Amino acid sequence: MKVKTVFILILLATASLFAVDNILDSFNARSDGKNIIIDWRSTDESNIGRYELERTNSSNNFTYLAAQSPKGSYFTYKYVDEEAFMKDDNTGTQSKNIYSYRIKIVKKDNSVSYSNIITVTHNVSGIRRTWGMIKEMFR
Repeated sequence: MKVKTVFILILLATASLFAVDNILDSFNARSDGKNIIIDWRSTDESNIGRYELERTNSSNNFTYLAAQSPKGSYFTYKYVDEEAFMKDDNTGTQSKNIYSYRIKIVKKDNSVSYSNIITVTHNVSGIRRTWGMIKEMFR
């Protein structure tokens, strides 16, 4: 009888661990040739304070892009990264067309967890890249 009780307790503890870590139903990024579109879908948001989207393209140093307040469980969020082709997160010039994104999940008690990292290849025409760099000089 004790073995059965211990087994049930272990099973319940394992299930609760997976339930806590299973905050995102999906997390995707794609390039449309002009921008990178990032979207994610939540599951249970009852303990979520906010989401923070982060990006990197050359190292493991992620930089903050935007914050999003929770809208409700099973809501789909969307962010359009319009500046991915213009800047490298560390040097100020774009050197690669590969970007990685993650979501920093800040809970109501201020504890933090991170989503998996997704990577997207972004191919931008040379004309668009040059025009973007000219516009950036005048900002």
